[in-house]
Amino acid sequence: MEKELKFEVTAGQDAVMKNLPALLNVKFQPPTKQALESDYFDTPDFLLRRAGAALRLRRDGEQIVQTLKSSGKQRGGLFVREEYESTLEQGRPDVDALRAAVPKSSELSQLLKEPGLADHLEPIFRTTVTRETWALQLPSGEEIELALDTGKVTAAEQDCPFSEVELEIKQGDPRRLGEMALRLVDKVPLRLSMQSKSDRGYDLLVSHKRSAVTASPVTLTKRDTVEEAICKIMQNCLDQVYANAPLVAAGHSPEGVHQMRVGLRRFRSALDMFEEVIALPTDLEEEVKWIADELGKARDWHVLAHSTLPQVDEGKDKRDHVEEAERAAAEIEEARQADAMRAVQSPRYARLTLMLDHWITNASWRDTSDATRTELLEKRVGIHAERVLRKRHRRLVRRGRGLHKLDAHHRHRARIAAKKLRYAAEFFADLFEKKTLKPFRRVLAKLQDDLGWGNDMAVADGLLRHLEQHHRKAAHGASYARGFLAARVVDDRANQRKLWKQFRKASRPTPA
Repeated sequence: MEKELKFEVTAGQDAVMKNLPALLNVKFQPPTKQALESDYFDTPDFLLRRAGAALRLRRDGEQIVQTLKSSGKQRGGLFVREEYESTLEQGRPDVDALRAAVPKSSELSQLLKEPGLADHLEPIFRTTVTRETWALQLPSGEEIELALDTGKVTAAEQDCPFSEVELEIKQGDPRRLGEMALRLVDKVPLRLSMQSKSDRGYDLLVSHKRSAVTASPVTLTKRDTVEEAICKIMQNCLDQVYANAPLVAAGHSPEGVHQMRVGLRRFRSALDMFEEVIALPTDLEEEVKWIADELGKARDWHVLAHSTLPQVDEGKDKRDHVEEAERAAAEIEEARQADAMRAVQSPRYARLTLMLDHWITNASWRDTSDATRTELLEKRVGIHAERVLRKRHRRLVRRGRGLHKLDAHHRHRARIAAKKLRYAAEFFADLFEKKTLKPFRRVLAKLQDDLGWGNDMAVADGLLRHLEQHHRKAAHGASYARGFLAARVVDDRANQRKLWKQFRKASRPTPA
């Protein structure tokens, strides 16, 4: 299993990178330099790509090595992938050798059984790389390879130059990889690399629009401890964040922005569920808030421009004015999307992801001097889950009393309580009876969706007020839209009352 962290190297950083091993204060061997040429193979219909695999033949002098990799998992700049190699006598893939190397338990094994695969493989793009490599020896015994790659990908008569640094764990505790990466970014402000070399090649060949990644279910068991549940839930949340980051970094993916933001919301809600035993360090909490705010501004203007304002029934006499407001909102949205893109591309975001992963993988919340906390961490999670659900349910009941009569501020507090209750029900779903959980989640989702719509209206009112004050051409349409949306909120009160009654009648889920 290959585990490596990848960072983009910008112009002017190459010289610093070559002196970096000495700056990291670790033992290292003199660097080796290689000129590497690699041909990537696939079928005409990109069977390997669709199966999440990449096959390359790399020439290093007289030697030819074929390597089959899975797409694996990408967490921030960390790539965790299956990797299988064998040497070749000639420049054609040897599928039989790969079949012998790949375990039957691997999904790649099924791919290699495809009839006639060897006959249909053909070279589709090439990478030409100059690689400088240092072997780092940590005091704790780990061996890490640091490689500086400069080169280009060539496909369909197009070139894509790149320069990146890779850190790969060769021997020892994988956690040391993240620690070394943190030392690296403290010396040089590097951005995360969110693409493999094969990703770059396929992007030149195929105009493929990646879909945003929604939250996946959390898998818990009754035997899990509180600490095991913490790790599973928080990693699940961050997986959603990291999976959508490349879409945000590439720009023009409002849904990627939304889902990355949802992942951060889920992460912060999970922290709140376990506040008795863990707390995110203040500096990390501030950085999480920073990236969430950058995404939030982009999301809010997108919703206004493309969802909320189109709901306004302007009539013929107001149509031009509302359309002017829509145009102004869309222009601001584009700028905020660009801000979010730059934030995710920044060294600041790279350091944040490394710090979060370090905090989780090293269980940095543990305090051996606090026996009570240690005892709580080691208890089964079921009792904690029931207590969290009960607490969050009571909070929503208290905040939502007389919901249809509440002002915007108190409806917002009720919405936050509903959201946190819904997240808790999703996180702990495996620990409750499905026949009682399903109807509870259904009525809660309807209530939260309506409260979310109401929050969109409240946010829209603030943004439209901004347009009134700062965009002269859009002011008239923004003013009209504010009045129209305020009336919509009033009209929704009866629906809110109905949804609240349905929620109050629903029983809390029963523990499994």
